Amino acid sequence: MIKPTEQILSICEEANIKTTIFFEVVEYLRLKEEWNKGNNMGYERNPIEAIDQQIHQAVKKGHDIQLHIHPQWVNAKYINDKWQVDLLNWRLGDFKTNRNYSIKDLLEDGKSTLENIVQKVKPEYECIALRAGAYNIMPSKKVLAAMTKIGLKLDSSVYPGGYEDGELSKYDYRNISLEKDFWWADPDNILQEAKSLGRIMEIPIFALEQPRWKKILNFEKLKSLLIKRGAAVSSVAKTKLSSKSLFEKIAFLFETEAFTWDFCLFNKSMHKTFFNYIEENLQDKRDTFVILGHPKSFTTEHSLRSLIEIAQKSNCSYSFKTLQEVYAEFSK
Repeated sequence: MIKPTEQILSICEEANIKTTIFFEVVEYLRLKEEWNKGNNMGYERNPIEAIDQQIHQAVKKGHDIQLHIHPQWVNAKYINDKWQVDLLNWRLGDFKTNRNYSIKDLLEDGKSTLENIVQKVKPEYECIALRAGAYNIMPSKKVLAAMTKIGLKLDSSVYPGGYEDGELSKYDYRNISLEKDFWWADPDNILQEAKSLGRIMEIPIFALEQPRWKKILNFEKLKSLLIKRGAAVSSVAKTKLSSKSLFEKIAFLFETEAFTWDFCLFNKSMHKTFFNYIEENLQDKRDTFVILGHPKSFTTEHSLRSLIEIAQKSNCSYSFKTLQEVYAEFSK
């Protein structure tokens, strides 16, 4: 994680771009516990020290750090030289544990951990935003209640067209409009707008329906698959492909799926497809589009550099902002 994140931040610095890093806190805490027990887990240097240093450097350069939660790490154990995560707690919205430990406790621990790290170099820092692991914020009622109680103000877990119905991930975002920059969430359901001014703002990740082959059959994606990086194919795609005949697999590739706009896995052509759609269909309807990328999928600089190049050459005056900055503008 450290090396690809270092590359991403270096490119951002060259282009004078500030970004939001969603920090996976629970995995960090389990690593820290194990390291403090004297287990180096195969690392040649202290991973916690390396992570802290990278976060401090990012903050000093103006980047935004916010909360990312994969709840399967809460009860994770290091056994026989590998991590075993709790697959029964894959979804934040369904989080449960045998101990008296609630969603509120989980988010509160994450928020305070981030603030303890970041405030060492930026005393005024406050963690305000959440992204649920693997986009699994549904069912959202308990998550929204917990966010409100501890002072989180923003979520960015939803993406238009998103749908998963596997053993692990389950959510349905197919009715989310492409025309909304943001909405104030209803306290009972993050997918619905509040009838009055809400407490939690949802800023969705931008996504478009595309044939699956465009996502899988490009250089960046294939490289990620070849070196066995885990984010290359969705769980739905893996499950469906494993049980299909060759003909069915080919047909599956020509069906459409919502693609989140990914600066690690898209080729230049895919970036152009997204920019063209915005300029032809949404230019007068919305202004903000959340792009994402995962360091474990970052195998080449080409995708991110292509994204920046297209944005800078466009006549539409694109600029890059952190989610902290966007929230401040939307909540005025």
